[in-house]
Parts: sequence; structure tokens; C-alpha cells
Amino acid sequence: MTSDKPLKSSTTQIKSTPFAPHGQVDIWMEGNLHHYESTGPFNKELVDCLAVAQSNFLQALKLDGPWVSICTIKKSALITPDGLQRYADLIRKTPPELTPVATAYVIAPEVEGGQFMTPHFVKIFADADRPFQTFETMAEAQSWARALIDRAGAP
Repeated sequence: MTSDKPLKSSTTQIKSTPFAPHGQVDIWMEGNLHHYESTGPFNKELVDCLAVAQSNFLQALKLDGPWVSICTIKKSALITPDGLQRYADLIRKTPPELTPVATAYVIAPEVEGGQFMTPHFVKIFADADRPFQTFETMAEAQSWARALIDRAGAP
């Protein structure tokens, strides 16, 4: 996958909400792995910024072949109820051309609220009919992601 623009983006670059976003998400691509580094806790305004940053980033890429997104959550996985609903809407309404083959979350045991939030994330991706899995380490997530990319026929 190549791009004419830098392959990094962040919610800190988006100023689309009247209230301050809580949390931060940095986005980049490494081959067929689309990475998100998310530092919470999060609110609805952060999800609104994420929607813009993610759309801008993916539309700037020249995607060729299947890809998987991997989100590493740091500090806290907690998200406000309205933020969680907004995130579910975002995932469900992602256009097919901007949708990965699957999504993995890396949530280490020390991440605040990780165990509490995981069932919510599982439901969001199940409702969107997208393969989803959580892992404690990046190595596990990358292994799973690469297997799915291989099955989907990456070049």
C-alpha cells in the first residue's frame, strides 16, 4: 500500500467538535496492517475526531489488497456511553472500500477497564459482521492479522 501523503494521522489534528475530545488516537499503516494507538479514557468528541481522521487517512491511501486494523489501547479502555454508541455507529457505517478484513485490539492486562470494555467491543464488531479478536500482545495480534490477510489473498 502506498500513499502520496505521509502515512500518519492523529485525532489531535482534527478540530471538528465544540467540546474537547478526551483521549487520543494516532493512525499509521505498515504494509497491510493499519495501526491505531489509542490512549484513553475516551468520549464522544474523540470518536467524532476519529471518524474524520480515519476517513481522511484511508482515503489518502492507495489500498491494494486485503488489510487488517490493529488497535492498541493504552492507559484506559473506558469510553462514555454516548461515545460507545457513536463508535458503534462509526463501525457499522464504514463504507466497504474503507473496511478492513478484520480488526484486532491489543489490550494489556494493566489497561484500565480493559476487561470491562472488551464485551462491548466484541458486540460492536459482531453487529457489524466484522471478524474481531482481542489480544494481550502485539505479536499475537499481528500473527492473527497476517493469517487473515493470507487467507484473503494478499498480493
